[in-house]
Amino acid sequence: MSATTTETKHAPTAAESQLEATFNYYSLPTPPELDDLSILNGTSPDTIARQVPVVDLRAKPLSDFTHDAHGFQILHQPLPIDASHDSVHTPSVLLSQYYPSIISLLKEKLGVRCAAIINSTLRDIPTPDLSTFDPKNPRPTTGSRSLSPFFITHSDYTPGAARAHLRAMTPDWFAATRTGDGVTAPEDQELFLRLRGEIIAAEDRAAGIKPGDDAEGDGRGKGGHWDWDGKGYEGPRYAMFSIWRPWETVRRDPLAVLVGGAEADGFPYVPLPRLYRNRPGCVEEYYNENVLLRPPIPEKGHVWGYLSEQKPDEVLALKFYDSEALRRGDGSIRAMCPHSAFHTEDMDDEPVRRSCELRVWCIW
Repeated sequence: MSATTTETKHAPTAAESQLEATFNYYSLPTPPELDDLSILNGTSPDTIARQVPVVDLRAKPLSDFTHDAHGFQILHQPLPIDASHDSVHTPSVLLSQYYPSIISLLKEKLGVRCAAIINSTLRDIPTPDLSTFDPKNPRPTTGSRSLSPFFITHSDYTPGAARAHLRAMTPDWFAATRTGDGVTAPEDQELFLRLRGEIIAAEDRAAGIKPGDDAEGDGRGKGGHWDWDGKGYEGPRYAMFSIWRPWETVRRDPLAVLVGGAEADGFPYVPLPRLYRNRPGCVEEYYNENVLLRPPIPEKGHVWGYLSEQKPDEVLALKFYDSEALRRGDGSIRAMCPHSAFHTEDMDDEPVRRSCELRVWCIW
């Protein structure tokens, strides 16, 4: 457990632990057009707001929440770096100090054999900077490299899209992403790439993909592994997570996770079709999909949960994909964790949230 000194808080009462907040959903029953990324910068007309209950996760022991049962888990780790603005915006600090600390955390708390960090996102501005938004690559590459909180209910990838990310990696991935020397131990790099090969081979066998077949199907989400439901898989268990941490206590725009109305991952969503281009360590172009939640039907209304005044030593591991959840296919393991930031009027005068998320592959 964390050795960081934190304020002692009583468990919220029933009245204290629930509030109402507005969450934004994708309003149409059909997917957006390919690479329509207006949803990402808040300019899309195709969203609808719903007032839904939000509960404080502190009403229960935080150890009760596991990624198997809930799609997320709260890990405890003392803040491993100087969290000042200049420090976290120094790439060498994140790469050489923060990334290795997260790999160690995942090995210790989740028992993974190896982990590979895909990228990082810093959120410390109040609203999107539309002047620098690139519709072909919404991740900032100039200026402060900051993003604002994201107020659309979503999960990052459909199952086929997560697999497509793994399959798009090239043999020089660690060098190309600068996550090799000084970040990921050489033996872990070798182990990850070897297990990745075993994973893809096992998936192809289970999906009936034969040598010479195009595992990506038509290149637009049909055929190949995209049509496979994940059953029959006999390779190593693997998952993709977002490792989400605030740099200081959160008092504005906290992150919420879907905790009710999503039994057996049965929440309605549509895919946001994407073409990923020129990503470091990946093939030149590949098809992908993000997950946009649709509004809940009234009789199965959503309930969201958040960690009140989340501290820097309270780290959220949010799951995007889990091969074991799909292999079982019975809802006993959650495959993904829908999430969104939210805002209430009493947060208006609070300081802008400062947080970081790392996308990470984990293999057991």
